[in-house]
Amino acid sequence: MDRINITTYEKRLQSVALSDSEWKYGRDLKLPEPNVLDRHSLITAISLVSAATGSNISIRLQKLNPNRATQGLKPSDLLSVSFSSFRPSHDEKGEPTRWTTKETTGYITRLLRTGVEIHDIRYNFYGYSNSQLKSRTTLLLAAPKDVITQRIESFGDFSKMKTVAKKAKRIGLLFSSAEAVMTVDPARCEDVPDVENDNYIFTDGCGLISPRFAQELSRRLRICFRAKRYSPSVFQIRYKGYKGVLTIDPTMKDPRVLMKFRKSMKKFTGGDDNSFSIVEYAKPYVYGHLNDEVVILLNSLGISAETLLRKQKEHFAFLELAPKDPLAAFRFLCHVNKPDLAEKLLLESIDAVKPEILKLVKAEKGKMLSKRDTQKCRILVPKSRLLFGVCDAWGVLKPGECHVKVTTDLRGEPQTLINAHVLVTRNPCLHPGDLQKLKVVEHPALAHLVDCIVFPIKGKRPSADMMSGGDLDGDTCKSSLILTLGDSEN
Repeated sequence: MDRINITTYEKRLQSVALSDSEWKYGRDLKLPEPNVLDRHSLITAISLVSAATGSNISIRLQKLNPNRATQGLKPSDLLSVSFSSFRPSHDEKGEPTRWTTKETTGYITRLLRTGVEIHDIRYNFYGYSNSQLKSRTTLLLAAPKDVITQRIESFGDFSKMKTVAKKAKRIGLLFSSAEAVMTVDPARCEDVPDVENDNYIFTDGCGLISPRFAQELSRRLRICFRAKRYSPSVFQIRYKGYKGVLTIDPTMKDPRVLMKFRKSMKKFTGGDDNSFSIVEYAKPYVYGHLNDEVVILLNSLGISAETLLRKQKEHFAFLELAPKDPLAAFRFLCHVNKPDLAEKLLLESIDAVKPEILKLVKAEKGKMLSKRDTQKCRILVPKSRLLFGVCDAWGVLKPGECHVKVTTDLRGEPQTLINAHVLVTRNPCLHPGDLQKLKVVEHPALAHLVDCIVFPIKGKRPSADMMSGGDLDGDTCKSSLILTLGDSEN
């Protein structure tokens, strides 16, 4: 039961009826024991799924994505509830009758307020991250409601937030997937002012970190590249009420100061939790791709349909080549966010990862179809990168300029782009102005920043804000050479 049922366990609990008022499930479920779930870091998950014949509730097990809200809790005390596929279209008798929006939301609200009981243990509503809200998923905790409230309030002071939406968004930061690395004394952090004008904040969400502390984080996270330790230039973090990214600052020599936070990074105050968590960090070889929105905007800006169709054909040829050619395989594995397999390819051979590549190629082709089986555009751009956008804290860049230094494919060494222009955008992008053409320049003060794109802090408006009103608290920007789309249409 320990190994086999953990990977395959799934059961149907009940049919969904509009009259449901309680959700209790007994010992007949034969779930693995709590100590088994804790040992394997698994949580119980129930899903409400609507199909052509009706809506059902099913139960299974899934891996726990750690975050600050779940730190210190047992995985067996958590319950995930998903409503992503819940769109009822039948009544209690199974007759085709589509529920109204009010009835659907009423059912969801009733379930979350009542809670779910499994094996005589009551799970009550705990919270969700912003991404979980979009995917209609939430976490429940095996504890009384007043205990859950006290636990949330221990992370920070949310009482001054009068808007429900804002309060929910700030509490949602606690549920963002992040790995707690260590605890940090607040006395070793500094608050520094933002660079701003009357209308805009140029350093919105972007702070600084000392090189020594960055190396310590890299060591604890065991970050490797080509079997060697390295320190990323950018860390996306969560710490107390702070949210955003930190870039390495070589001028931070005082060993007593580990980090400098901007005012714009502080989303709430207070809290007893001093754990420092990493959400993500700058990585080499993360390639960008063209989606439906970008293709439409490129076409509106003068890139011909023939050029875009040629890029799509090249993408299909690339997918066919990936299982055969080592360089294509490496780029493909990086594109689908499989750095561990890309590392294995470099250290061993393409044969060592070929079965995984074939599976991933098939999955990538599947992503070109939506849930309604309509075609979606997804074209890899080899001469592109998906990068963290950060600010030029040293003030050396002029308006319309940027600094881009990326790890190259062949030698694995960082190289600064010079004498070129790049097309930069971020998702979502809905207006032609969301695609910005910037001049790439090289400057010694920015040479230490690798695998990120640096924007100026001068001008009338921040470059990131000109792309769908973005900021620098962790947005990833796609920086691709214009020439990759066709020299004749530069």
